Amino acid sequence: MLQEAWMMPFAFCTREKRWCEFAEPINGESTQFLQEFALKYSMVIISSILERDINHGETLWNTAVIIGNHGSIIGKHRKQNHIPRVGDFNESTY
Repeated sequence: MLQEAWMMPFAFCTREKRWCEFAEPINGESTQFLQEFALKYSMVIISSILERDINHGETLWNTAVIIGNHGSIIGKHRKQNHIPRVGDFNESTY
């Protein structure tokens, strides 16, 4: 399992929308990159991405993509619980 949002700066704690450029669909570049490794080494990989859901108004999700040992996407989990607002940290902005 890779760290949350491993392919980008951890931007969930800011209000800067410029980090949205890193958002990608489930089968985007970072998933395709890891699918090759999952297949090559016959291992399951859990990758956390900033998902751009193009089927639902380009909603952004903090999503874990599960890649099976044969290189295919076997599931996903979209984080829906939010950390309470503390000081200037407001994860509900996303």
